[in-house]
This record gives sequence, C-alpha cells and structure tokens, in this order.
Amino acid sequence: MKSLHPLSTDDKSLANMVVYSLREAILNGYFEPGEKLDQDKIADELKVSRTPIREALKALAANGFIEIQSFRGAFIPVINLQDILDVYEIRWIVEPEIVRQSTPHIPNQIIDDCENMLKEAKQCESIENERALYDADEKFHAMIIGYCENQIFTEILQKLNNRIVRVRTFALRHTGQTLNNTHDEHLSILYALRNRDAEQAAHLMELHLRNSAKRIMAHMST
Repeated sequence: MKSLHPLSTDDKSLANMVVYSLREAILNGYFEPGEKLDQDKIADELKVSRTPIREALKALAANGFIEIQSFRGAFIPVINLQDILDVYEIRWIVEPEIVRQSTPHIPNQIIDDCENMLKEAKQCESIENERALYDADEKFHAMIIGYCENQIFTEILQKLNNRIVRVRTFALRHTGQTLNNTHDEHLSILYALRNRDAEQAAHLMELHLRNSAKRIMAHMST
C-alpha cells in the first residue's frame, strides 16, 4: 500500500514542504487523474495539521497541478485531447516568435549551461530520468522566454501556465519515447541558437511543439 513520506515539523516553512511533497507525488503518478484529494489522509500520512495542507493545495492549484472545485474539494486534473490541442495551438504560434526574438540575446554561457543540464537529465535512470527530463523541459523553455524582448508574448504564456503544467504532467505519466524525443529536439534548437540562426531556431521550435502534441495525442488514442 503506497503512502506519502512524513515530513519534519521542525521546518519553518511546512506549507512549502507539503507543496514539494505533493508536487512530487502528482508528477510521479501517486494520484490518479480525476482523483479527489483526501486532506485528512494526506495530513495523517505527512504527519502535519490540516492548515499547511490547505495552504499547499492553494499553491498547487495556482500552478495548475490540481483543481479546487467550490464545495467539492481538490482534484487531480483530467487531461483530454482538446486540452492538449488547445495548449499546443497557442504554443506553436507564440513560442517560435519568442525564439526568433531571443536568439540574438541569449549569452553563449547560458546556452552551454542549458545543454549541460539537458545532457545530465538524459543520463539519469528510471523515474529519476523522467522527472529530470520534465524539469529540464520546463527550464529549457523558461530560459528562452527570459530573453524575449516582447513581454506580451511572455504574458500570454504565463496565462497559459496552468494548462501547460497539466499537459507536461500528463506527458510525464505517459512517457514512452516522448521525453527522449523532446530531449533530442531541444538539443537541435540549442544548436541553432548557438549559431545565431533565428529562423532555423524558430522553425525547429514549431516543429518540436507540433511533434510533442502529436506524440501525446497518439498515446491517448491507443
């Protein structure tokens, strides 16, 4: 019978510890899509009171990991084909332009650091590999967005963040070759960035996002 790991009550930021513990549990498939979170059970397993649990659930909801429904409680989001298509249709329009604008401004050292991060993530094993690739994917896209001059593009993606997190979480639970292919595509984009080829980097980003959507939707259709 699976259970969450108890937390130390000596930590000054217990709610943050609960956020981390539940986020890891969600990403690692501890909860099922659509499952209602039993706050009493979680509090008992983590050996904390209900207060940090409530605070943690609010934080997780704000970041798209769970949904809080009025008078019903907190639930693990369910992802469907339309959710994935909606997110990626916006991303493959917006993110290639972000890459195009960011290409001249990203320092070589940042590109090198990002490449090393991706390669280190690929070398991890088992579930750690999946989580490392998930985190690397998140950091990779955030790195590029951070150098975009047009802040409106950044705001658009920030508003989509909850939906993007849900799709990333789903992809982690149904990896197959998805994250490995994502890794290779990221390296190709980095190569274009290093060569300061903005058009090629933008093209590869659009191709990467379209491929990612196809892989996830193909898995859902099986």
